Amino acid sequence: MKRTNLISISLFFVIFFMASAGFSQTTAEYKTKIQALQGEYAKWMVDGNFEKMLGIYTADAIMMPSYQPMQDGIAAIRAASVAMAGSGTKYTTFELTTLKVMPNGNMINEIGTYKINATMPGMDKPMDDHGKYLTIWEKQKDGSLKIKIDTWNSDVDPMVMMGQMGQK
Repeated sequence: MKRTNLISISLFFVIFFMASAGFSQTTAEYKTKIQALQGEYAKWMVDGNFEKMLGIYTADAIMMPSYQPMQDGIAAIRAASVAMAGSGTKYTTFELTTLKVMPNGNMINEIGTYKINATMPGMDKPMDDHGKYLTIWEKQKDGSLKIKIDTWNSDVDPMVMMGQMGQK
């Protein structure tokens, strides 16, 4: 009887560790894939290629930016992107760093940090900002990933940031 229990317990741990190894490999693969997509996204933002950026959002994506209303659906996200481009804001650098990736069914939760530099009309100096973000990616039928929900906020007090940039 004891031998059977020992074999059962040993078998449980073998299966548990094999499953854990498979999970971490999947998580690592998703992290690599997401980091590559975020690298492209950052490049497109600096280049001002909003259509490419919008291509990695689902049609029903939701964006929740700091200090702005929620943008529900790709049309709303597009309108906000067009407004930003028309404001004269130019992104000079943008860096996204994936810290954690947590697969959950056909969704993958990503937590990361960002650094951004931009020039804005009426400001003496460029704006440097940094903060954190949460992006929820949705696995598509073809195996690709698209952004379903995107939210971020700054680690910098906006009033302090505006004082550092100076206003004309």
